[in-house]
Amino acid sequence: MLSTRQEQLLRRSVMVIRIILPIACLLIAAPATVSAQDKSGAPPTAEMQKRFSEAYNHGDVDAMAAAFTDNAVRVTPSGIFEGRDAIRGSFQEALKLGLHDHSAKILVSRSEGAFLFNAGTWQAKLGDQPFHGYYSAIVVQQDGQPRILEETVTVAAP
Repeated sequence: MLSTRQEQLLRRSVMVIRIILPIACLLIAAPATVSAQDKSGAPPTAEMQKRFSEAYNHGDVDAMAAAFTDNAVRVTPSGIFEGRDAIRGSFQEALKLGLHDHSAKILVSRSEGAFLFNAGTWQAKLGDQPFHGYYSAIVVQQDGQPRILEETVTVAAP
């Protein structure tokens, strides 16, 4: 049987563990922080975005999908795609439509702890018809590279 003092200490210890343990786990498991700007003042994802557009314009769906984490989620007007393989499939469908001349521009980039938030515009063509829209992305470090954890893409009304 525990004394009242021992019970109080035990309760306090359990409370501290319940609060501290989840925080410690988050800090240990958190990926490396992604800075909102590199030394040139450009978002660190600007190079990743350039490579993505090049891959898009060359029809390289594997390189396009490599910009995403294994468990990424991509939300588009045509659906919600969860996981890199599903995202790769969504790009294959977009390329089958004949979308080309893809480019994007980062308008907002800010870091929040281990996450980087980007928002901007994109444009592409379907035949001679130009399309454009907006996107937002949450980027994390994975395998030493910035990768998209979540992306939402919209198409602007003509």
